[in-house]
Amino acid sequence: MAYPKSTIIISVYKDTEALEFILDSLEHQILLPDEIIVSEDGDSEEMAIFMAAKKNRFPNLIHLTQTDDGWRKNIAMNNAIKSSSNEYLIFIDGDCVPYRTFIQSHIENAQKGIVLCGKRFELGPQFTKKVKCHELKLSDIEKSFVWHLPAMIRDEARHPEDGFYFKSHNLISRLIHKRYVRHILGCNWSCYKEDFLKINGFDETYRLPAEGEDVDPSWRFRGMGIELKSCRNNANIIHLYHPKRFSALEGDVNKAIMEKNRAKNTFVCKNGIIKS
Repeated sequence: MAYPKSTIIISVYKDTEALEFILDSLEHQILLPDEIIVSEDGDSEEMAIFMAAKKNRFPNLIHLTQTDDGWRKNIAMNNAIKSSSNEYLIFIDGDCVPYRTFIQSHIENAQKGIVLCGKRFELGPQFTKKVKCHELKLSDIEKSFVWHLPAMIRDEARHPEDGFYFKSHNLISRLIHKRYVRHILGCNWSCYKEDFLKINGFDETYRLPAEGEDVDPSWRFRGMGIELKSCRNNANIIHLYHPKRFSALEGDVNKAIMEKNRAKNTFVCKNGIIKS
């Protein structure tokens, strides 16, 4: 079977430490991405120095920046989509490290007219500290997940059920994927580029985190006849612990924007990749 060529888009903001773990993982994928785009919602000097040092190691690596002017992730992501060279797009956040089977799982489940929606397993604070201090490898957690699971639960890991990996299309995966997918989780999803262009990409009206980067494109995809399908427990990522970065109030502001658009059935956003 001929797989589509892929671009993975990593949304980042200053955190070079976590990005180092992500790039290490991408280097050791069973199926390598054809292109890596680091989409920075800012223009930090530290990130520029970090990325410059990676050029020889990752010849397919592109670093995109923009003026640091508050939360403008959707603008940065649309710029990454426009810059991408390949037909299939995979999206992750800059604090989420993929399993070595991650790219393969997204690609072998890829279908036109389908958005693949993954989940994330969230490490607790002490395990994240061990990883960052290089006392424990993320690859060891992946390989010996059941062994580490009791201690990770005691460390207040979240969504441990999403750390289990199953091969695509086997019986367990088919049973898991029968469950309805409500919306995209912005840190782990994928689709054909042509399908995303049908809804005009991300809506850049959203200037706060939550809703606009995942729930909003979800209902717009459905409105254009593009379905959401689970790739849970196939395309796995480990989320590194950090304190919550946005408030419920920010979510309420975004919900008001979204509900206004939903009332008008504005599936193709007016302030997206193409401005109208």
